[in-house]
Amino acid sequence: MLQYLYKLSKKQFKVIFFITVAVILYKALTPSSGEPLFYFKNMDKVLHASAFFVLSFLLNRSSSNIHKRIRNILALLGFGVFIEIAQSFTGYRDASVADIFADLVGILLFQLSYSFLKFQQHLKNKKISITPPSQKFG
Repeated sequence: MLQYLYKLSKKQFKVIFFITVAVILYKALTPSSGEPLFYFKNMDKVLHASAFFVLSFLLNRSSSNIHKRIRNILALLGFGVFIEIAQSFTGYRDASVADIFADLVGILLFQLSYSFLKFQQHLKNKKISITPPSQKFG
């Protein structure tokens, strides 16, 4: 499946991003549909972090220079704040600062992962040799 992600254009990633935003917004503002299939403590926070990790990935693939990455972080965090404010007006959902923090964790986890992978790629492209000096000439 990963090989198909490399074939998608930035415009296609934007479309997927906005569809994902619409689905997340819908799920965040509609009443929950009963008990989940499984439950664990802080599952809601893990779902928030996961959703914003995915949103960060999609938005990053559709605009990927450093200035846009900073803008994307702030825009996604603003989206998380908007969701919490909107939930406070529904009557059946509660707003939570902890949810916003979980959103930020998901965003930052993606950004750190992405930066680490780009750094690894940079090192690989530079072909840095870690062979001990005694073995280079032998």
